[in-house]
Amino acid sequence: MAPKILVVDDEENMRRLLKRILGKEGYQVECADSGRAALKLAAENSFQLAIVDIGMPEMDGIEVLARLKEMDRAMSVIMMSAFPSREKEQAARSLGCTDYLPKPLNMKYLKDLIKKEFRGSATLRPPEAESSGRPLDQLRSEAELTSL
Repeated sequence: MAPKILVVDDEENMRRLLKRILGKEGYQVECADSGRAALKLAAENSFQLAIVDIGMPEMDGIEVLARLKEMDRAMSVIMMSAFPSREKEQAARSLGCTDYLPKPLNMKYLKDLIKKEFRGSATLRPPEAESSGRPLDQLRSEAELTSL
């Protein structure tokens, strides 16, 4: 089954663009136009990665990031912003974002980053990760060692 990606942005053109580009890469992509819609989708589905815009009305991307991480600490979250700031980047990184990208996005970099995340992230965690009681990092390390 193809990895599932959640795209969260209040700009319809950005959602459409990411859905089309990432869909061509073989990913299942769901889109949300707000933080609330994203959290609802995340509660109903299992996403391995989310791409979240910081500047959205009602609930900004930092809050969405925090809530997504509460739901699934292993989910990779890439933040993006048309108005990047050091303060927002530090806040996002402190909450565990994978990367912080300025808009307009460098699509090649984004695709490479996503491929890298899926190669070595919890997305590929063994099914026993949920029930083994061992930390996911340990399971990832074991999985990497067995794939050498």
